Formats: sequence, structure tokens, C-alpha cells
Amino acid sequence: KLVVDTIEYCTKHLPQWNTVSISGYHIREAGATAAEEAAFTLADGMAYVRASLERGMELDQFAPRLSFFFDVHNDLFEEIAKLRAARRIWARAMRGRFGAQLDASLKLRMHCQTAGVSLTEQQPMNNIVRVAYQALAAVLGGTQSLHTNSMDETLALPTEQAAKIALRTQQILAHETHVTQTVDPLAGSYFLEQLTNKIEAEI
Repeated sequence: KLVVDTIEYCTKHLPQWNTVSISGYHIREAGATAAEEAAFTLADGMAYVRASLERGMELDQFAPRLSFFFDVHNDLFEEIAKLRAARRIWARAMRGRFGAQLDASLKLRMHCQTAGVSLTEQQPMNNIVRVAYQALAAVLGGTQSLHTNSMDETLALPTEQAAKIALRTQQILAHETHVTQTVDPLAGSYFLEQLTNKIEAEI
């Protein structure tokens, strides 16, 4: 009810506001698999859509401003495939199940955060490498925004230096690797397409 109240109010009074972020991050951090994280997150999103429609709202008025929040772990290809599969499932459900007319309603817009549970207290500088690969997976999977964890978050609030390294990780990825200049750059890879299909079936 609180989520639908938020969607309804913002649709009526704040039409440019992105109303809710439908989160799976906490589900994955609590021990879910990649497929389970995506499945429960998408199920939550669809429940919010159904409840909003039951409230009398029009789908294409609120759906384009829904967004999602996913965790990204160490298995590079699995994480890319998870995000690709989630995007496919959401688009098909919005068009086929809910009757969306606008292309914007089909888009699964997402924020990703690198995995907190993958960070180690011992040798925390290795966390810089983990976070960089996880961030790469998020970008290759199609994320629109990204949070990179700091190397020392297992010990305390991040130091200024650690936070800056986390920021620089994103900036190097965005401005030096050119991976952001192509949409879905791994599409067509036999391995990745098969893995995406497998994870989609599991979801």
C-alpha cells in the first residue's frame, strides 16, 4: 500500500519524478542466487504494477518511471546474463501481460551496486579488483547507474582515499575503456546467449 501510494501521488503531482526503486540487492546479500534475486525482484515489480492498475492508474503513466536495484557479484558472465534476462522478462511482461503501449514502459531501468558480501576483511586492497570487475559486469549488463563499494567497507565507514578509489573505478570504466559506447556489447556471443536463456528459464 505504501509503495502504491507513492507511485500514485508522484504520478499525479511529480510527473518527472522516478517514483520507486524496486530492490533486489538485499535479497542477494542475504544469500539468494542470481536467478532468485532477479525472480523475487521482478515479482515485486509486477505486484506493484498489478496493485497500481487495481487502484485505477493507467500503466503508461506510471510504468516509465519505475526503476530497479540489483546486486552484482563476482561471476562476471552470470551477472551480465542475469541483468540481460531481467530486462527481457520485464519487457515481455509489460507488453504481453499488462498491455503497455509506450516503449518507455518496457524498459527495465536499473541501478546496480557491487556486492558487499564479496568483500574481504583480510587483504582489503584486493577488494578494489573485485569491485572493478563487478562494475564492469553491471555496465556490460546494461545498468543506467552504479555504486562501487569502497575497499574498506568491511572494516568501517570508508576512508576518503577508499571512497575516491571507488569513484575513480567508475570514471576509468566510463571514460577510458569505451565499454559504455555500445548497447549490449556481448549480444550474439554463443556462451552468453545460452547463459542468458538458462538464467531466464530459472527466473
